[in-house]
This record gives sequence, C-alpha cells and structure tokens, in this order.
Amino acid sequence: MLGQLQKIGKALMLPIAVLPAAGLLLRLGQPDTLNIPFMAAAGSAVFNFLPILFAIGVAVGFAKNNHGFAGLAGFVSYEILTDGATAINSTINLDALGGILAGIITGVIFNAVTKRKEAKWAQFMGGTKGLAVVLITLVSILLALVFGYVWPFVQEGINHLGSWIGALGAVGAGIYGLLNRLLIPFGLHHVINSYIWFVYGSWHGKTGDMTRFFAGDPSAGGFMAGMFPIMMFGLPSAALAMVAAAKPERRRVVFGIMGAAALTSFLTGVTEPIEFSFMFLAPALYVVHAILTGLSMAICYALGIRDGFNFSAGLIDYVLNRNHATHGYWLIPIGIAFGIVYFVVFYFSIKIFDIKTPGREDGDGSGTIPGAGFIFDEMQVAADTPADVPAAASPTLAETDLSTMAGKAKAYLDALGGSENVVEVEACTTRLRLNVKDMAKLNEPVLKQLGSSGVMKLNQHNAQVVVGTIADMLVEEMKQFM
Repeated sequence: MLGQLQKIGKALMLPIAVLPAAGLLLRLGQPDTLNIPFMAAAGSAVFNFLPILFAIGVAVGFAKNNHGFAGLAGFVSYEILTDGATAINSTINLDALGGILAGIITGVIFNAVTKRKEAKWAQFMGGTKGLAVVLITLVSILLALVFGYVWPFVQEGINHLGSWIGALGAVGAGIYGLLNRLLIPFGLHHVINSYIWFVYGSWHGKTGDMTRFFAGDPSAGGFMAGMFPIMMFGLPSAALAMVAAAKPERRRVVFGIMGAAALTSFLTGVTEPIEFSFMFLAPALYVVHAILTGLSMAICYALGIRDGFNFSAGLIDYVLNRNHATHGYWLIPIGIAFGIVYFVVFYFSIKIFDIKTPGREDGDGSGTIPGAGFIFDEMQVAADTPADVPAAASPTLAETDLSTMAGKAKAYLDALGGSENVVEVEACTTRLRLNVKDMAKLNEPVLKQLGSSGVMKLNQHNAQVVVGTIADMLVEEMKQFM
C-alpha cells in the first residue's frame, strides 16, 4: 500500500507543478495589481480545468512508458466518467477527485497491458498501446454507469468529511499541519494536500481551500495561512541555528549552504533543503518541527487569518496575495515569534544532544555535508569528487568518473545493488523512489559518500533515497544503464 501511495504522491506532483505559473498570472492580472484581464483569464483557465490536468498528469505519472498515450487515455477516461455519470445524475460533481481517479485507473490499466508481449491480433488496434486505450475507454464507460448511482453517496461522505474538518476549526487545521510535515519523509504529503487544496469545502461550484481562495471565497485560506510563519521564519531560523551550532572552522561553509537554503525558504517557501538536513539525523527534532507547524496552523486559523499560496508559503506568495488575504499582516509578528522559538529549540537541542547537523560531523571536516546537493550540486561539495571517497567504503568508487551525471548514475545504481536489484526507480523532486528485490543490498555508506542525505526504508521492497535537485537527471541516466 505504501508503494502505491508513493506512486500517487509522485504522480500528483505533475499537475501541481503547473499551479505556480497559473497563480502568478491570475494574481498579476487582478485589478489590485497590474489589472490586465487577459492575464487573469489565462491563469484562471488552469484552475478551471484542474480536474483534466489531474487526469492527464496522474496518468502520465503512473505510466512507466508511452506517457503521451497514457495522458491521452487519462483525458478520455475523465471525460467519459464525468459526462456519463452526470447524464445519470446531474447533481454529481467529480471535480479534482474524479480527475485523480481517472488518472489512477488509466495508469494501472496502461501499465498492465503495455508490459505484455504484442499479439498479432492486437496490431489492428495499434498494438498494446492502442489496446490499452480501448480497454481504458470500456472500463471508464462501465465506471461511469456505476458512478452515476454510487457517487452521490461518496459525494455525501466527502461533504461530511469536509464538514467535520471545518467543525474542528483550529484543531482541524492543526492536525492537518502536523500530518503535512510528518508525511514528507514518506513522500505522501501530496495525498493529503490534494484533498485539502482541491476537494475540501465548496463555494459557488469551486472546491478545495486553494481553489476557493483564488476564486474569492472569504472563508478559504484557513488551511494555508499557518504555513507562512513556518516557511518564512521558522525553518530559516532553524537553518541559522545549525550555522551557529557548527564547528567554528566549518561555519563559513555551512553558512554558504544553509544561508542559501534559508533564503530559498523565506522567498519561495521551498523547505526541503533545510528539512532533509536534520530529518534523518534527528527524527525527534523533526517531530518537534511537525508539532510547531501544527501549532502555527491552529493559531492562525483561530485568529481568523486567511491567506493562500499557489506555489508555497514564501514571501513572493505573501506579497502577491496580500490584498486577497484576511488579517494577513498578523502573519509577520507571528512568524517572528515562531522564528525565535525555532532558533532556541534547534540551537540548544543540537548542542545538548550533540546532533551531527551540517558542520558538526566527526573527523577532519572533509566529508559530505548532508543536504549540500540541494543547493550546490554544481559545486560538487566534497561528495562529488573521487578523492573524498574512502577506499574502504567502495573499492571501485574511487575509479568512477563522478564529474558527469552518467558516472554518478552508475555509482548510485551500483550502491543500490545494481540493475538486477532495482525493479523500479522514479524521481520525485529531490528523491529517488525505489522498488528493490533485496533491501539488504543497499549500501548506505556509499550512498552517503555520493551525496545522499538520507535513506528511508518503508518496507522490504520500497525505499526512498534523498539526492537533491539532481533526482530527475539522475533517474534518466540510471534508466539508460538499466
């Protein structure tokens, strides 16, 4: 189940990646900013067709090959599901959830059919790819018939869930904030985010906290506002605490890395460079971070603060949406307070419990700095040069050309047990999502020497390796060797 949820989380990243550009156009085109109607219309178009983007994006994310065919089939499946179901019952609204379901159905069937050897009788349909599209169409027709009678009950259940979360108020927002951070190590936070952002609540036909916020719903944004204090102030302060706690001789190098990560978090809300630098080194500290995030969400909701983002809760989104927010100015003093709390908690926790955060590693300081790959992959910080790799860790690694992506990919593949051990590998932003035959064959010391800042073993066959922003390029090269 974890393996399948990982696939869903990874697939959801594709349509969500479109939202920053769409949100930027939508806000800049509003009367209170640049007042350019065509720009606002262009951004609004993406939000209006969000379910279709999910259908196509999730299908493409699930498909192992022939992504174009899978995307087309996902679109066809969604159209059949929605039009067929609403023809039976006009009150049905599949919306974003329908798009996600259509994408998952398409991806599963597409992979099952196209992996088989092509039969001669299937050639008149265009081979296994064409056969897959035909089967997906037939399955979608049957599901449309079923959904026409069953979905109203599902829809009612979703509405009750949304009402329950809304009734919890600040407590509900706090629980969401806690789960949002706790699920990041497993790559499953996109699953819960998708419900809150695109399904939760309804206003003039729009569903989801994010969608309703940008549509002008004054009650929306309660499940996003609390992220601003954490991403603009809390985590940057944690990064600065790690700089202050680093060994004096390494503090300048750590400041260059963590300072850039802190600025990135403050401006854009991208927090993974900071979180992955201590997530695996100090799990208890990460739990504290998750609790503080939930606390921020609860406080902001209780104070009636409503604000939203289309990318992440950084300064850029804060400034763009300032005129659209309710009591958004309170986020600054709240953020400063959380920044102080984060600095104190992280600094003294690192010192008292001797946590080996960046710059505090044992030895002469020549080893890899965890998380460095997120910001400075091109600088090849310590880990990317053969001279820094102990021969004891891997006799052949010192002979590998790590100056090229192909060389890194080969080294990573070897450290994962080789092509014969890796059943499936996919990239998701900053990590490798793996399905392996034998988890024992993963060589964690070598993976760390190559620049990985952590390995998450979810079960006997599913794992994630955090490699930084090179994940996509690394996977493409690894697949060439596989």
